[in-house]
Amino acid sequence: MSQDLCARGRELFKKASQADELFKARLLEFFASAKKDDREMKQIEVLGDTHREADEAFHRHKRFCSACAEIHVVSRYVAAD
Repeated sequence: MSQDLCARGRELFKKASQADELFKARLLEFFASAKKDDREMKQIEVLGDTHREADEAFHRHKRFCSACAEIHVVSRYVAAD
């Protein structure tokens, strides 16, 4: 799917995908760990904010790019390569 996007769309999609993967991985690690602290939770909150901002940037671009607007994103983050 990301191959059909314009160069900027691919870049934004990849960034959002990577942010999504990192956020989810850190969240899973946090809840799997017996030791939890506020510092780690704050870092996860920052990762969540970063993910949300990257996702919003991609969708904002998609609204204004004729090439990317035609692409229907079925699964938000599949193979961002």
